[in-house]
Amino acid sequence: MGHDTSTTEKVEPAEREQAPEKLASSRRDRGRAWIGAVRGDAERLTQRAQAERRRHRSVDAVFEMIERDSEVAGGILAGALAYRLFIWLLPLALVAVAGLGIAADASSGSPEEAAKALGVDGLVSGSITQAAESPNRWYAIVIGIPVLVWVTRSLLRALIGAHRLVWMDLRTAAPRPTLLAALRLLGLMLAFATVVALVQALRAWSGVPGLLATLLAIVPYVGFWLLVSVQLPHRGASWVALVPGALLYGVGSEILNVVVAYVITPYALAKEGTYGSLGLAAALLLGLFLVSRLAVAAAVVNATLWERRETTG
Repeated sequence: MGHDTSTTEKVEPAEREQAPEKLASSRRDRGRAWIGAVRGDAERLTQRAQAERRRHRSVDAVFEMIERDSEVAGGILAGALAYRLFIWLLPLALVAVAGLGIAADASSGSPEEAAKALGVDGLVSGSITQAAESPNRWYAIVIGIPVLVWVTRSLLRALIGAHRLVWMDLRTAAPRPTLLAALRLLGLMLAFATVVALVQALRAWSGVPGLLATLLAIVPYVGFWLLVSVQLPHRGASWVALVPGALLYGVGSEILNVVVAYVITPYALAKEGTYGSLGLAAALLLGLFLVSRLAVAAAVVNATLWERRETTG
């Protein structure tokens, strides 16, 4: 009996030393089994998707869009466009702030009331309200307008380059970022912002049902991007061939508005005390990147569908 107890005491420490090794080995085996199962599921899904691609033209078109976007590095193009848009917003804000201050003086109102009347709210309304009280408003307009035209031309150059890559257009056939073209783009962007503000004000004033109001709000986005796309490289395709991308841009922009209004803006404002202006800048850059991603995706959709129609006759 004593011998059995001594043997047990000698064996138990060795077993305890081996237990962590067995546990780690068991975890590795389970991890490998899980990875193998995931790989198997991925392979089956890939094979099924390829089979559906051969049977359905719509699925094949989606695959071609994904492949084209990957070939032209759509995410990198969107990042470059977002950077240009951010730079474009700086002189625009300078001119807008000065204009709001002058408009507030003319109407004997406050800059905050002038900003809200134009539909400016959310992340930048507070900054605009504070900056509009500066006494050097006319200097801001005199300096800001030429700079705004110059950065608009830079933005146009980036848009032309991105669309030329997506459409695989020849450099010699691409439109030039002339001063007239830049002024035309600037006019479109300002008119678009005005129309969107008016549509939002009308929706709030008239009490139109939510779904109908959303559908009406998409129209300015579709029209704006269609007019912009006509000025960018598209290999001689008719304006009708640019409608699918414009529809994608319009629907995506309205969805993005909802995300910004109910997710990004409240989160950024809630974290303003923690991150300060850095958090607001990050939220703004995220929104600009998503807008730029929509622009690149719209070009990818148009180019892919147009090429498929040209190939099949």
